[in-house]
Amino acid sequence: MKTFFYAIFALISISSAAQQLYEKSGGVRLGHTSGITFKKFVTEDEAVEMILSGRNEGMQYTATYLFHQPMEFSFNDRFYLHYGIGGHVGYEKFDDISKTLSNAAGDEFIYESKSFFTMGVDASLGIEYRWLEVPATFGFDIKPYFNFIGMRHTKARFWDAAISFKYVF
Repeated sequence: MKTFFYAIFALISISSAAQQLYEKSGGVRLGHTSGITFKKFVTEDEAVEMILSGRNEGMQYTATYLFHQPMEFSFNDRFYLHYGIGGHVGYEKFDDISKTLSNAAGDEFIYESKSFFTMGVDASLGIEYRWLEVPATFGFDIKPYFNFIGMRHTKARFWDAAISFKYVF
């Protein structure tokens, strides 16, 4: 009889520990680089996150490899720190301004919208709250990026912060 109760206790313990983990999630990222996001765990604490987003009137595809660590708070064990690195590819638009004529009324400018291919490196640092009873996750992250192929020069943005809401499945 004791063995039966130990087996039930072990099963309940394992199932409650498994509830803290999830395999996939999908949702939205709202910030400078807003878009739809999908995360798939490859191990218990490592995941691949893919983001399809719009930036500067263009489209970006970003893939990031993330490492997750539980944050040891005394009041709640649902917070996780994640960090990682990846890359992006896409295109952006910009208005090319050319000065055409200078006269007494002032300078006359012509605006021409152009698109260009962009590729770069991304990093990610954030906090995720897992509310698996709903099932959902809520997060805040900072995702700096560096374009090494772009318009006419390299470009970096270090404070690309956003919040995210994801459905767990």
